[in-house]
Amino acid sequence: MLDLPSPGATAPVRRVAHPYRGTAVALGSRHGKGDQLGPPFAQVLGARVLTPPDLDTDRFGAFTGEVPRTTTPREAARGKARLAMQVTGSPRGLATEASYGPLAGVGVPGHEELVLFLDEDLGIEVVEVRRRLGLPGGSLRVREHGADVDRYLTSVGWPAQAVVVRAGPGAPVAKGVTDADGLRDAIAAATRDSADGHAVLEPDLRAHRCPGRRVVLAELGGVLARRLATCCAACGAPGWGRVGVETGLPCRACGTATSSVRADRYGCARCAHAAVVPRAFDVADPRWCPVCNP
Repeated sequence: MLDLPSPGATAPVRRVAHPYRGTAVALGSRHGKGDQLGPPFAQVLGARVLTPPDLDTDRFGAFTGEVPRTTTPREAARGKARLAMQVTGSPRGLATEASYGPLAGVGVPGHEELVLFLDEDLGIEVVEVRRRLGLPGGSLRVREHGADVDRYLTSVGWPAQAVVVRAGPGAPVAKGVTDADGLRDAIAAATRDSADGHAVLEPDLRAHRCPGRRVVLAELGGVLARRLATCCAACGAPGWGRVGVETGLPCRACGTATSSVRADRYGCARCAHAAVVPRAFDVADPRWCPVCNP
């Protein structure tokens, strides 16, 4: 039996046996994400993450360009999770989806990782998202393997961070390249195939080839597992957690509502129970005020 707290809830905490202890969760991945997501699910929930072999998750989009992603990240992750559930027969599924580029609302390049959990028995879907500024590296156009290639490889952290070699837009000539001979061969092949005699090098952003992404996945797996370990004080369903924020923190100088966050909204994944938890600060700095700093 576990005491499962509900952060921000006003109802008393219920003492319940967690429904995921001893269960299997199907992971929709073909790139080794179980190494990052499995440990927190085992340690926090007592659940086993099961990855079906040879699962074609690339049908929902591939970083290396063979298949474009035509849905939202959440829809792609849901599709992967449901595919794993279908193959394994598990009513519980798990998947992630990453996006690289200008972050919405920020406008600077970064990495956004989304992890999604489904439980068909309970009818819940729980999502957590993390963002990080910066990219694993840019691209480089070259005619041959020279000093500029060596500098580029050092900058991206090769060979731990693998690279993709292209002849131009579209599918790569080689991906997951981590050895010198393979890189030279791929560059030579790409320059022969390209329209302008150049090869293009890029970081391989697939999880098993991108160390920075694996760090984020491990962190996010822990966040999701802890949220699933937190049950709703009203209905007992797993997944109670922060679902949004409320802005409008008043300006310290004039009292005008600002865009600064004044409270966090918590909610249940299954029922309508919710709570609003004010943040520690009760006023905003005037520099964020539309009146004091228009």
